[in-house]
Amino acid sequence: MTFEPVAIAALGSLMVVAAFINGTIGFGFALLAVNALAFIFGAKSGVIVMSVLAPIISGLQLWHHRDRRGLARRLGAMISGGIAGTLIGTQLLVFLPAAVISLALGLFTVGYVVDSLRTERPPIGGATQRWLGPIAGVIGGTSNGALGASGPVFGSYLTAIGLRGADFAFAISMAFFTLALARIGLLAALGQYTMELVAVGLGLALPSILGQQVGLWFKGRVPERTLYRAVLVILLVAGLNLLWRAAMTVTAPPAGG
Repeated sequence: MTFEPVAIAALGSLMVVAAFINGTIGFGFALLAVNALAFIFGAKSGVIVMSVLAPIISGLQLWHHRDRRGLARRLGAMISGGIAGTLIGTQLLVFLPAAVISLALGLFTVGYVVDSLRTERPPIGGATQRWLGPIAGVIGGTSNGALGASGPVFGSYLTAIGLRGADFAFAISMAFFTLALARIGLLAALGQYTMELVAVGLGLALPSILGQQVGLWFKGRVPERTLYRAVLVILLVAGLNLLWRAAMTVTAPPAGG
C-alpha cells in the first residue's frame, strides 16, 4: 500500500480539520474522517483504519471532560446496548459487500444532515429515557461497528435527554471510547487487521491529536453554530459522494465483460 506524498499530506490535513471540529463541538471526527478514509481506501478498509484512530481521539476528549464523570450512571443502559450493537455491526462490516457498506454509510450521513435541520425539541422525560436508552445504544452500536460512526444516533439521543456543552461532550466521548475498544477486539478476533491498515491509523494519530487539541483550545471562542453548519455541508457532500460511488460499483460492467 503506497501513496503519493500529496495524497498523504491531504489525508493528514483532513484529519486535522475533522479533529479540530471534534474538539470544538464535541463530536464529528468519526463521521468526517471515515468518509475521507472511505474515499481513499474503500468503505471497509476506511472503517478499519478509523477503528485504530477512534479510541485515541475519543479517549483524549473523555479525559479533557473528566470533571463530568458523574454523568456515567445515566449512560449505562445506552452503552450496554451499544456493545451488543457493535457485535452485530462488526459482523455486518466483515460479511457485507463493499458497495453495500458505501451505500449504507452514504445514506447514514445524508440522513443525519436532514435530521439535523429539524428544530430543537424539549428534553424527553425520565420514563422515556429508560426504555429509549438501550434502543439507541443498539442502533448506535450497530452503526459504529458496520459504518465506523455512531455520532448521529448517540448525538440525537443525548441531545433529546437534555445534555449540552461539556456534559454532551463527556457523554458522547464515553460512548465512542467504550464502543471503540469493543470494536477493536471484535475486528482483531475476526482477523480484519493488517499491518498496513494499522500503520496508516497510527500514522494519522498525530495530526488528529494536534487538530483536536487546537479545537479544544478554540472551544468557546468560535461560534459552534457556524462550525456546525460547515460540518453539515461537508457531510452532505461526503454522503452524496459515497452514494454515487456505491451506484457506480453496482452498475459497473463485470471485469472482462
